[in-house]
Amino acid sequence: MAFMYYGKKYDTKAELKAAQKKAVGTKGKKKIGNIFEGRLAKEKRAAKASVAQGKANTAASNTMKSAEKKYAKDSMFAKAADNRDKAKTTPGKKRSFKEAFDAATKEGKSKFMLGGKGYLTAKGKRENRFDPTKTKPAEKKESIFSKFKSSKTGSEFFKKLKKKK
Repeated sequence: MAFMYYGKKYDTKAELKAAQKKAVGTKGKKKIGNIFEGRLAKEKRAAKASVAQGKANTAASNTMKSAEKKYAKDSMFAKAADNRDKAKTTPGKKRSFKEAFDAATKEGKSKFMLGGKGYLTAKGKRENRFDPTKTKPAEKKESIFSKFKSSKTGSEFFKKLKKKK
């Protein structure tokens, strides 16, 4: 029979108990250096750690410097940024109402903006007047002659006439 403990599988109960004992024994204990280690040995270990940290910092700063060179503003995005800035700051020629209306109509739009105001095209005006959700198709009107033709008796014909009014 297999035993599960924190996602690990143990074949015997003895292995399980040993794992549980080990987990309980290591909880909350700080890693302490060797109490028999001398001052010089501790300083040597600290110097090694410091050198390793310095190397890591140097490597990180070198990658940052290479990235800064690679994506320098002057070399890569200068023209695009200049064009974007010019487009934002310099106003274009103001369009006439007719030009804006014609362009919107050509594109099939129902609304367009001109000078911060909204306007409707002919399509938009029609949409406002005749809401497609509310309109229903016209009923087919049957002529009096066709009513007379379709009815077999005179009483049936007069019933049809009264019903439609």
